[in-house]
Amino acid sequence: MDTLDIIDQYLKGTLSEVETVAFEKRMAENVALREEVYIQKQLFTIHNFSTKESIKNDRYNKELDLLNEKLQTEEYRALSRKIRKVGKEQTMIKPLFKKKKKPYFIYSIAATIVAVITTFFVFNKQSSLNDYYNENVNWDELPSFIAKGQAEAIFTKGESLFKRKEYEKAIETLSIIETKDEYYPYALMYLGASYEQLNQNQKAILQFDKLTQLTDFEEYSKGYWYKLLLYLKGNDRIKALEMQTIILENKNNYNYKKVLELDF
Repeated sequence: MDTLDIIDQYLKGTLSEVETVAFEKRMAENVALREEVYIQKQLFTIHNFSTKESIKNDRYNKELDLLNEKLQTEEYRALSRKIRKVGKEQTMIKPLFKKKKKPYFIYSIAATIVAVITTFFVFNKQSSLNDYYNENVNWDELPSFIAKGQAEAIFTKGESLFKRKEYEKAIETLSIIETKDEYYPYALMYLGASYEQLNQNQKAILQFDKLTQLTDFEEYSKGYWYKLLLYLKGNDRIKALEMQTIILENKNNYNYKKVLELDF
């Protein structure tokens, strides 16, 4: 309720300048809080309350727009009307606008609708993210040099260990390869895949992030694709959308067409 009260004040523009700056800093660092503010904003809109916040319409809002669309449907408007009707029959709760001393039941409305929205997304959307991951992940597609017989000894050993599913040994071997080595970008791919197979997703993402920074390497954009897969695996829709946006900025990026068709 304390968080809802702060969000309420932020949306009404009653926080001080210092408090506003501090709260927006919290939002910038906390995706869940940012989503909550956005949801409350939509609830204000539905109930014809104006807001004075300064939420930026950035590229992360595709996910939040889905919430907005759901809140705007007749199904949820009908639910809201029912909640308000029940609320008026119950004991009055903390008013939304203290100065006017007029009772509103936005908190109970928000809590219930957010619960319904959360249930909808948890049981319908998160499973779909895993589906996208399972349908698209394929580490067998990593560039192989063993059959070509032209790889440097250390890299060949690391790739062989990976294919034998000895992921920890593969990591130990491939980590030796230096940044100036011509096989370094490929080592990053296998390192990331090895960490992923060990369910050390953050370490995997770190390797793929290093790959995206090697812009002189022709296949550097594969790093964005691999990161997208990892975010899908971790049910991190916001980060997945960020990767999708980056990939779609350039038609030459790896798997551009496939990413264009992803709708999560």
